[in-house]
Amino acid sequence: MNKSPEDYFKEQDFSAASDDKSSFSPAEQAFMDKYLGVDGGATLETLGIEEDGGASTPPDQHQEMAGEAPLEVTLRGAPELLMVGFFIGGQEYTIPTVAVQEVIRTMPLAKLPAAPELVAGVINLRGKVTPIIHLREALGVVSSREQEDKFIIVCRRQGIQVGLIIERVHTMYRVPQADIDWGVESHIGANAEFISGLMKLDDKLVGIVSVDNVIASILK
Repeated sequence: MNKSPEDYFKEQDFSAASDDKSSFSPAEQAFMDKYLGVDGGATLETLGIEEDGGASTPPDQHQEMAGEAPLEVTLRGAPELLMVGFFIGGQEYTIPTVAVQEVIRTMPLAKLPAAPELVAGVINLRGKVTPIIHLREALGVVSSREQEDKFIIVCRRQGIQVGLIIERVHTMYRVPQADIDWGVESHIGANAEFISGLMKLDDKLVGIVSVDNVIASILK
């Protein structure tokens, strides 16, 4: 892979994801119903996003209405995968680039008092309500390097845009399917909710973050 992660994501076109500002997707509405509460309008105003006023959608309907197949199903059927590697607390993980929109630097967040520690807050990114996730919290990474988490990997799946806080982007990988192990439980046990597979890299296994499961965890 000759391109750097920065070069690769600079070439992506995000206009399609931000063209429709007329209404919230079911997943976006479900997130706001759950976490913004009665002060949701004020939070949206702070973010500079116009309130939709549409009907609420039950959280368990967001995936079906978004019309996307589970990402893992798509990944398992691909002969090779393009991955972006990144670090949290000195540990390397990867995310399939097909789920990634861009990588940005951290920015001030609107806090959500009712949200769990997993949800750091929300931002307005390209006109979209974008939950920002403490990925180290989801992955259980215990480290004194939290102050080094200076970047956000922005992903869009199942009708909602989310940002995953990371330490730094590392490199791009083009990985043959034969070098992916989807039997996560046999390696890391039952605590594999946010890891969908393991990428074989030299003499180690690098976790593949399940963006779909991260999103599902904040909407269920």
